[in-house]
Amino acid sequence: MTTHPRQMTPRSRRRGVLALVVVPSVVVATSMLALYLVVLPLFPAVHQYYFPESTATYATYRVAILGHIVFASVALIVGPINLYNGLRRRHRAAHRRLGTAYAVSVSLAATFALFMSFHAYAGTLPGGRVLITSGLFTLGCVWLATLSLAVRAIAVHHDVDRHSFWMIINISATYSAVLFRLLNGAIVAVGRFEQLYPLLGWLGWVPSVAVGVLLARRHLARRHGRVGTASILSPWWAPGRWTPPLESAARRSG
Repeated sequence: MTTHPRQMTPRSRRRGVLALVVVPSVVVATSMLALYLVVLPLFPAVHQYYFPESTATYATYRVAILGHIVFASVALIVGPINLYNGLRRRHRAAHRRLGTAYAVSVSLAATFALFMSFHAYAGTLPGGRVLITSGLFTLGCVWLATLSLAVRAIAVHHDVDRHSFWMIINISATYSAVLFRLLNGAIVAVGRFEQLYPLLGWLGWVPSVAVGVLLARRHLARRHGRVGTASILSPWWAPGRWTPPLESAARRSG
């Protein structure tokens, strides 16, 4: 007697997304907003216990740090919510408004992140400055590039599939804030913060974006089959030349 693996129902899939993506995103975003906008301004002594190595950087580049925290937190809350299928299908106007707010937030947060990557804590690891700066600067570039591809796909080419593909990857870059905080907590817990923090410049976001790429390809596989997932990547530099497989097949049959 053979058994077949149970497929996830739409309800169980929504619960999984809620538990693994939306809730952690909201928790991290609200925590960072509360810390930087309420706790630290009202109780500066907290800096002696929370990241004391960044006290001078915070004082010097406060506008850039707060700008990044505020806009990244908005993106971290809005992005995962805006991926909800029900919102896209039944409330398209709300989806577009939230998408606009998300795009503006990412644009500003990434710009501040690019600047702050040159002033991030380098730790005591040899080559730490290169690791942390190159990693965070690359993340900022990936964040902006995937957003640009997603916006161009929907605004210029009206290509929903390509738009959703790049948005999933972009939101996975946004979600790296959650992974970064988890790994940061882990290296603090093991007492190796100064030595290991520079590694977060890459480890804090590459796994998240890698998972995002896999999820984006899987999303297209469910919609158009595996031909679609392969073809959407090959001509990404020339979106106008890509035709969804179902549409292409319909044209040939007609």
